[in-house]
Amino acid sequence: MVDGRIGPLQDGTLGFDASEPLNRATAKQFFNRNYRFVIRYVGRNDGPSKFVDLTPAEAELILDAGLALSVVQHPLARNWKPTLALGRQFGAAAADLAGGAGLPAGVTVWLDLEGVAAGSPSQNVIDYCNAWHAEVTAVGYVSGVYVGASPGLTADQLYWDLHTSHYWRGGSSEAAGVPTTLPHRGYQMTQRITGTGSTSFDSDVVRTDDFGGTAQWVSLNTSSLIS
Repeated sequence: MVDGRIGPLQDGTLGFDASEPLNRATAKQFFNRNYRFVIRYVGRNDGPSKFVDLTPAEAELILDAGLALSVVQHPLARNWKPTLALGRQFGAAAADLAGGAGLPAGVTVWLDLEGVAAGSPSQNVIDYCNAWHAEVTAVGYVSGVYVGASPGLTADQLYWDLHTSHYWRGGSSEAAGVPTTLPHRGYQMTQRITGTGSTSFDSDVVRTDDFGGTAQWVSLNTSSLIS
C-alpha cells in the first residue's frame, strides 16, 4: 500500500480526473497549475481493456508530486442494463483493483453511474449500486457515486435509495439526467468537462456537503488535507 495520510480536502480545492496514466513530469505539471488531487481509474476485471489503469508505481509518483488520490471505476458502454449480480461483480473488482493499485482502506472509491439503458427498471439500478457499494465498503473503502449522463435514477432516488453518502456531480447537463443538486445533502464534488492537452482530463472542485460530509483522499501533501 502507498504510504500516505487519509482525509478530506479543503473546500474549493481544484483537481482533475484522468483516464490516461500520469508520469512524474505530467503529475508535476498539474501540481504547478494549482491542481491538488487526481481521480484515476480502475477496471472491472471483465476482459481486455483499452485503458492503462492505476498501478502502485503511478500511485506513488502521484503522491510524490503533491497530489491527493482516489479512484473511479470505468463505466460500461452506453445503454448497459444494471443488475444486482453485475453490481456484486463490478464492486468486487473495484475493491480488488483499488487494493492492487496500492490504495489504503479509508479512501473513497467511486462508482461511475452513467449510460444506463432507457427503460431500465429503477429498482435494478438501485440494486446494482447498493451491491457495488456493499462490496467496496466490505474491505474498508468509502463508497461514492459519480452521477453522469443517463444515470437511470432521479435526484430523490439517488439520495433516498442508495447506500452511500458521497456524491460527485458529473459535468453533463440536467437535460442529460444529471440533477443540479440532491435533496438535503448536495454534492461533495463537481466536475467540469475540459478534456484538452496531451493528457485527457476533466477538472473537479471539492466541497463539504450540506450534512458536513466529504470525500476521503490519500495524500503526502498534508497541507492540502483538513486537520
